[in-house]
Amino acid sequence: MLNAMTRVLRKQDRNDFISRIERLDPAFASTPATARDERKPWEFGNASRKSDSPILTGCIGFALAMGALFVANDPDRTQDLLLQSGWPAQFISYGMNGVSILIIGLIIFYLVNVVRIINPRASGRWNAAGLVAGAIAAIGVSSVDPSHINAGLQYAGIENTAELLTMAQARTASLTNVDWASVVMVSSSPK
Repeated sequence: MLNAMTRVLRKQDRNDFISRIERLDPAFASTPATARDERKPWEFGNASRKSDSPILTGCIGFALAMGALFVANDPDRTQDLLLQSGWPAQFISYGMNGVSILIIGLIIFYLVNVVRIINPRASGRWNAAGLVAGAIAAIGVSSVDPSHINAGLQYAGIENTAELLTMAQARTASLTNVDWASVVMVSSSPK
């Protein structure tokens, strides 16, 4: 009875360690040993996954810069939009100050991304390049003559920008119209 209860302990060696690494992180185990030894500890997470998407970050950079340029070029329209969205009239100066701070923060954000592009050791340089390229495209689009923009909108079948905003509001209202009574909670864990 005593023999059945005893457990044999075996000293684990490097082969056991390597087999466990292969089981837990196959991407790390597939890299050559020399490449694993030369990596910095903070580069392990970034090297195993590919997350560069300059097209998506370019679109995000374009949208952020267009929003900032719209607010900076037309503060009266921004005040009207804040009031229409339900911002209290007595606090409109605080709202405009907050928007100004956000624009300054966005400028600093783009400057940091320019530094990331220049720095050869920085990670995510393609993403930073996409953001900055999107901002440059937004500056280019905002400097286009309004008659050219209106001609393009008329070519697309839209009479003016107000109609475009109305169409966008109607579309987002239909997307966000959710019947919360029909929502069912779903769990993937077994009960």
